[in-house]
Amino acid sequence: GLLGDQVKIILAEPSKLDDAKRSFDAKELLGHKPDNKLDSVADGLKTTLGPNTWPIVRDLVDDIFTVSEEDILRNTKRVWEQLKVCIEPSAGVGVAVAMGEEFHQKYRAEDGIRNVGVILCGGNVDILKTANKMETIGL
Repeated sequence: GLLGDQVKIILAEPSKLDDAKRSFDAKELLGHKPDNKLDSVADGLKTTLGPNTWPIVRDLVDDIFTVSEEDILRNTKRVWEQLKVCIEPSAGVGVAVAMGEEFHQKYRAEDGIRNVGVILCGGNVDILKTANKMETIGL
């Protein structure tokens, strides 16, 4: 891989905005499904892969996971509360993957996975609106 045999590059995206995952699995560039309303709390991830970004994903990424809106909100809240860092829900997507059962089943400590890094970003968040969405689903 790009960073050697010891490092995996794993992407994360909302299940509702899964063009990268579907493209990766199909081994060809796909856009959003025509009926996709692009309605995700992770609004920073509404864009699609294009002819410049697809080859990078295709050639250098090891895996892609998708997560639900509830998992995004739950893990965004986790970072807010436990790390005291204001991230936007788009960053909560990576945290949700890293904390998720599917990730832990595939990348197990017993198999030599020792460290996981997640890139966090923030600033593009309406805290009150996001907190209301969290409250609506009982978080």
